[in-house]
Amino acid sequence: MKLEDILTKKVLVVDDMPSIRDNIVSCLKTIGFKKVNQAENGKQALGKIREQDENQFEFIFTDINMPEMNGIEFVKVLRADPTFDNTPIIVISTENESATVMEAIYAGASNYIIKPFRPDTLKQKIMEVFKIKD
Repeated sequence: MKLEDILTKKVLVVDDMPSIRDNIVSCLKTIGFKKVNQAENGKQALGKIREQDENQFEFIFTDINMPEMNGIEFVKVLRADPTFDNTPIIVISTENESATVMEAIYAGASNYIIKPFRPDTLKQKIMEVFKIKD
């Protein structure tokens, strides 16, 4: 698989901080992603997911610390739904304790990025998730 092969995927970015969401969206668009949607917490993200019919989100980024439904709960709900068994989910959080990182991975996260991050780190983690060689 090549990077170009995944740029058409429909992406959802979930974070309660508008500036962080905008930063992630900007990085994704710089990489070349075209279909990027946003939600401000896990509950709102689930609402957006349920609004979709066949054209479901194919790649998800989520923060952990959010009101109403945090990122770990959101990942668990998604993984309990067979539709999202294999959907790549990258957690992006300021939480850098190894226990928190492991909790996210055990919940079903495909990868984990610690904020603040550089755009090349985001690209590298995406390439790892999709097993893309440079």
